[in-house]
Amino acid sequence: MKEFELIQNIFQTSVMASIQGREDILLGIGDDCAQVQVPSGQSLVFSMDTLVEGRHFPHDADPVDIGYRAVATCVSDLAAMGAKPAFFTLALTLPHSDPQWLAGLAEGMAELAEPIGLILVGGDTTKGPLTISLQVHGYVETKQTPLRANAQVGDDIYVTGCLGDASAALDIINGEAKVSSQRFDYFYEHFWRPAPRLIAGMALKRVVHAMMDISDGLAQDIQHILSASKVGAVLQAEQIPISAELRQWRPDEALELALTGGDDYELCFTAPASQATEIALITQTLGLPCCKIGQITDSGFRIQGYEGEIAGWQHF
Repeated sequence: MKEFELIQNIFQTSVMASIQGREDILLGIGDDCAQVQVPSGQSLVFSMDTLVEGRHFPHDADPVDIGYRAVATCVSDLAAMGAKPAFFTLALTLPHSDPQWLAGLAEGMAELAEPIGLILVGGDTTKGPLTISLQVHGYVETKQTPLRANAQVGDDIYVTGCLGDASAALDIINGEAKVSSQRFDYFYEHFWRPAPRLIAGMALKRVVHAMMDISDGLAQDIQHILSASKVGAVLQAEQIPISAELRQWRPDEALELALTGGDDYELCFTAPASQATEIALITQTLGLPCCKIGQITDSGFRIQGYEGEIAGWQHF
């Protein structure tokens, strides 16, 4: 297939490219640019993410899995801003034209994009090493954006979900660990099907001070909040949420994986102690596990009960 045939036959016809019923999207795929109207009283937030074959996923990975994960990892940034997903653009660098592979990629993308209202409005294709780049856009009330720079001394620190499962899954994904089918399914799902905490982010933004998603490891990522807010933090190792599955499979490494492993895409946020009841109400209503793991301090950073290296995923 040639470039325009790819766009028209695979992506433009996908359910995730339909702008029917979307008053904010004036023009979708088909022109030199998409055209949107940002709703009154809201701001447009956007983020870009790139996945490279051999670096972020193995060469023999299922294209449906790749497509879903590509959308999920990027959309997680919208969740961290408390934003409602709106639309995205897609840039594909392909070694060759493979309609069947591309149809699988589009299927995986639509599996997540369509139900959350994320519309594909444009992009680009070119020849080269397999690379997938997405730029996602969302809307958020201007005065309710939970910036990384808003953490305050005395804030409690929380994380949603459990940490470390996706990082532990890498050995399974890469074929370096042999496990039971049940364990394989559990960890495979946590790597390829991360759950962006969109609803939680939109609900929590009115009660938190700072928020971000965990993509490169909690111990590393939280320091972005500390640096932006010019504060410190103390975490309690025994309060870090770790799944029973990870503790059973890799008990000696579970805490290290939870602190330094990447690809969790959970939310880390800070909030005043006075909001503890409201946070519990929100997360319990959503059925979302949420743990208080530490506190914001004047300066410094330490993890009580952990003696290992404080590091995370390195892109270079």
